[in-house]
Amino acid sequence: MKIAMAQINSTVGDLTGNIEKIRKYINDANRHHTNLVVFPELSVTGYPPQDLLLERAFVEENKQLLLKLIKENGVEIAGTVGFVDYRGKRLYNAAAIFQGNRLVNVVYKTLLPTYDVFDEDRYFEPLKEKEIKPTKMNINEEELNLGVEICEDLWDQDYDTKVTDLLAARGDNLIVNISASPFYVGKRFERERLLREKSTKNRIPIFYVNLVGGQDELVFDGQSLAVDSSGNIIAIGKQFEEDLIITQIDLRSGTAQKLDSPAYHKEREIFNALVLGIRDYFRKTGFEKAVIGMSGGIDSSLTTCIAVEALGEDNVIGVSMPSRFSSDHSKEDAQKLAENLGICYIQIPIQEIVETYHRTLEKPLQEIRNYFGVKNFQSP
Repeated sequence: MKIAMAQINSTVGDLTGNIEKIRKYINDANRHHTNLVVFPELSVTGYPPQDLLLERAFVEENKQLLLKLIKENGVEIAGTVGFVDYRGKRLYNAAAIFQGNRLVNVVYKTLLPTYDVFDEDRYFEPLKEKEIKPTKMNINEEELNLGVEICEDLWDQDYDTKVTDLLAARGDNLIVNISASPFYVGKRFERERLLREKSTKNRIPIFYVNLVGGQDELVFDGQSLAVDSSGNIIAIGKQFEEDLIITQIDLRSGTAQKLDSPAYHKEREIFNALVLGIRDYFRKTGFEKAVIGMSGGIDSSLTTCIAVEALGEDNVIGVSMPSRFSSDHSKEDAQKLAENLGICYIQIPIQEIVETYHRTLEKPLQEIRNYFGVKNFQSP
């Protein structure tokens, strides 16, 4: 069976844009003759949708657009897509499982995180343990018991319910985990460890597809992973980029061609995470240009370099505001950096402005000091 992990960059609230991106990746996966394409958690709404979930029209539209996409699907590929489902007033973090133009099943998230940046218990209802079960499908004349779980369902260390173990015990022969897992330094190794542990324990392959992109203060790094039933890495996606990762796997043995883990560069990872966060913040909010105060010091210099990488040299304006406290060396460094980066650079000397402020405020400030009995502080 050929499986594609569609590591996409969804935008919170852009239902139409997200659906069109999902449609594109379904068609791309079909052109590669894949049998199953898997999308990240809440691909339709973007993650995290937060209080948009309190808007009934938003929730209904996300579901109707997905159902329309499935109904209009003109290829026989099967897949799973993250969206928000509802029963009456109850909302569910859900995965729609489809085949061709038919909705096969809908699976709900069991473990709802309520720590750190997560507050899912505020919005969603969990799937009950007794309802955890694989979805039976026939793909390419091959029987597939597909276990679909959603992000936290894999990270079960602090929960009594072990979703992965239950799916394996109840008969699935493949697990896909659709995820929106925020980045932190070195998180790839924690994911690898967890996937190896779960797959070897249950003797089952696991495909973990992760969201990519920046959303406000969060960065999702992608780097989707797949391991076979022996815990060997058989697929790994790009980091901080959209990607379609295609893997051929023998479902009967649960094995595929083993891959070596790519080399790890901590500083490069941090730099690229910052670049993606800035680029997507500007793109998703509609901003284009950034103005950066350049002192010639290391902090503003690094900030400027990141901004240029994220936005391009034509979209960054460097501003130097020297006063009598600014050394010639710092002013020269700021100008040289701007020249090297090829950005617009201007100097706005502020010494005259500072002196004007001092003269204007000297008398009223002294009156305030006298009123409160405060001694004047003489600046150098």
